[in-house]
Amino acid sequence: MFAKLPPNFFRTVRFSSRFFSLSLILVLAISCEVEFNPNIISTPTPVIYGIIHPQDSIYSVRLTKTFIGPGSAYVFARIADSIYYKGAHVYLETRTTAGKLVEKVELTETEIGDRLPGIFAQAPNIVYQTDASKFHIRPEYFDSLGQEYNLTLNLIAEIPGFTTPVKASTRLRAIPKITEPRFTFVKVYFYSEEPYWMQWMNTDEESMFEILVRMRYKDIYYDDEQDRVAEWVLTGIDANETSFPGGTRKVYSYYFRPENFYSQVRAAIQEDPEVEVRVVKDIDFEILSTNREMGFYRDIYEISDDYRGTGFSNIENGIGLFTTYSSAGIYGLQLGQTEIDSLALGRYTKHLGFTRW
Repeated sequence: MFAKLPPNFFRTVRFSSRFFSLSLILVLAISCEVEFNPNIISTPTPVIYGIIHPQDSIYSVRLTKTFIGPGSAYVFARIADSIYYKGAHVYLETRTTAGKLVEKVELTETEIGDRLPGIFAQAPNIVYQTDASKFHIRPEYFDSLGQEYNLTLNLIAEIPGFTTPVKASTRLRAIPKITEPRFTFVKVYFYSEEPYWMQWMNTDEESMFEILVRMRYKDIYYDDEQDRVAEWVLTGIDANETSFPGGTRKVYSYYFRPENFYSQVRAAIQEDPEVEVRVVKDIDFEILSTNREMGFYRDIYEISDDYRGTGFSNIENGIGLFTTYSSAGIYGLQLGQTEIDSLALGRYTKHLGFTRW
């Protein structure tokens, strides 16, 4: 199930125009709303949707199918038998770049929480899952064994009635190595002689990066207090090559301009007349790294699983998306006093009611 997305990004605010992000794609893997022609007839085709983050504790893949029949696809979408295959077996495996099998596990068919209201049946909501204790793809696991983290991640889905399995393959990604700011950095300054910026290195080829900004704050009401989180995503990452003994490597960077930061806060947080005051707590800056497959998928913008062949797909004997991403971040930073003053009194965010303390 693949959705034509609203013009936002990453779990909250987030992209504009025809761009959307990894985080929102992950949400769509759990609950989807799709725009499509409701009367297109086609042969049912397996649809795979899996975005694997090795640092997660649970790994999930969705397997569904396209619709067939003379009636409306809107009707089919609300019938579970029209969405899911019965008796399917889904596997994940890792292999070395030479093709040697490292580990293989069968995923468990699991019913998770209902989908959000939309076109598709809200229940059952079925995915295939395993966890990090049964399938080892975290970088630190291979570090502990003294082995190189250079592996291919494969997916195999065996579906009753199909003579050949559905397959997909992608690479596990190294974690970005952050070089600026240092981990001793505790405050964010936009107006100092050296404004806040981030720099990192990554050994993977064909990388695509985004930065998730997560700001925690508190809404204080007359008789209540609520902890809140605002999130948005940054693109436009600069890449440069730097020399080192034995060759060159790419270095990635992003400079945070105050006017951009405060306008993004304004877009992420709604004015609330019932809030007496807001207090900013701390901010995370998390780098997400993925590959060209995700880039193609993002640029093409949508896959409609009722419209065979539409959009980008890296699935063999099916359609959809199977890829991985990695992340690294600087967490729990405080805004400097000048930055808090701008949040409370500046032209972009004054109406939001933040305090100077």
